[in-house]
Amino acid sequence: MRSELARLARNLVRGAFLELYLTPKPGLVDMNDPGSHHDLSLERMEASLEVVSGYLCRLAESLSCGEELAKQVRLGIEAEQAMRERAGTNCHKGYIFLSGLLLAAAAQAPGGGEQALSEAVAGIASRLFAQPPQGQSNGSRVCDSYGARGIRGEALEGLPALFREALPAYRRELAAGNRGSAVYAMLGRLMATVEDTTALHRCGREGLGTVQEDGRALELMVARRHDFLEFLSRRNEHYVSRNLTMGGVADLLALSFAWLCHTGELEPLPQ
Repeated sequence: MRSELARLARNLVRGAFLELYLTPKPGLVDMNDPGSHHDLSLERMEASLEVVSGYLCRLAESLSCGEELAKQVRLGIEAEQAMRERAGTNCHKGYIFLSGLLLAAAAQAPGGGEQALSEAVAGIASRLFAQPPQGQSNGSRVCDSYGARGIRGEALEGLPALFREALPAYRRELAAGNRGSAVYAMLGRLMATVEDTTALHRCGREGLGTVQEDGRALELMVARRHDFLEFLSRRNEHYVSRNLTMGGVADLLALSFAWLCHTGELEPLPQ
C-alpha cells in the first residue's frame, strides 16, 4: 500500500499543476494572467505547490505507517503555515484539505473502487468535523451567511462534485472521441454545479449565479463544438472587472485532474 499511496500523492501534485496551467480559466491564475487574484502570480502558485508536494509526501508516509488521524491533521496545519511563509498566501488551503482527505480515504479503501473511496471520504470527514472548529474561516462565515454547503458539505457527502459530476462529464466526452475538449466539459460541469464559497464571498449570490450560468454555457458550447476558448477569455475579462473568482471550482478541478492521472484516463491513447 505504501507505493500506491506514494503514487497517488504524486498524482495529486500533478493534478494541481495541471489545473494551474489550464488556460484560459475565468477569474483564476493561469498561463495568461492572475485573473482576479491581484496578490498572486504563476510563480507564487508554483511555490505554493512545492509546499503541497512535500506535505502530500509526508502524509502518504504517515498513512502507510498507520499513524493516528490527529498526526495527519497536524501535518495539514503545518503545511498551511509553511505555505503562508513560502508563498505569502493561503492559495492552496482548500486543496491541502481536499487532497489530504482523498489520500487518507485511499488508505482506508485500497482497491475498493470509487464508491468505496467516496464512502471513506465521508467517514473521515465526519470524524474531522466532529471536533470543535478552531476559529472561523472565510468559507465557514460564507456558509453561515448564505446557508451554503461549502467544502464541509462536499466532504461529508463523499465528494459528489468529483465522483458524480466532474469525472462522468470527462468520461462522456472522452467516450465520444473528444479528448481535447473533455477537460473543458469537466470544468463546465464543476462551474455549473459547485456551490463556490469564494464566488459567494466576493460577489454574493449574483456572483455564484454568474459562475454557474457560465458553466452551463460552457457545457453547451463544448457539446456543440463552438469556440469555448474565446468565450472563456471574454469571461475572464468580465470576472476581473467584478473581482469574481471560483476557488472551490479550481480545487475540485485539480482533484479531478489528479484522479484521472491516477487512473491513467488522462494519458493519450496509444497509436
